[in-house]
Amino acid sequence: MIESPFEINANSEKRFMQGKINLLIRLYYYFQEGVNQLNSVRTLGYALIGIAGVFAVSQSEANYWGIIIAVGLISIPIFVVAGYLWVKRGRKSTEYFALKYTSTYGKYGVQMQERQMQLLEEINEEIKKLNNKSV
Repeated sequence: MIESPFEINANSEKRFMQGKINLLIRLYYYFQEGVNQLNSVRTLGYALIGIAGVFAVSQSEANYWGIIIAVGLISIPIFVVAGYLWVKRGRKSTEYFALKYTSTYGKYGVQMQERQMQLLEEINEEIKKLNNKSV
């Protein structure tokens, strides 16, 4: 059997996981993911402060911390609904685009899964035929 140049195997492990350069790349990837999570929390905080600021400007003697807490509590159900919609619909769309424009390794994985399903269906049909002959 001829190996595909895009197959993930022991050579891929050596090529992408071992060595100092790959270690630096992995550390950078982990760092980047951590920063992304921190930015998400920070952005949420800025949004709450901004919304509270809008309400506070309209009041002459505003209790800013009270307004920030009130806006935070009011925003919880809104964010929960937005998160629900994102999980139910938005994530599916982004996963579709991620698969559509993925790397050759990603496409190979999807192709292998499709081929495995096709083979399993063929095996299932053959088993049904054998069971019908033996009955």
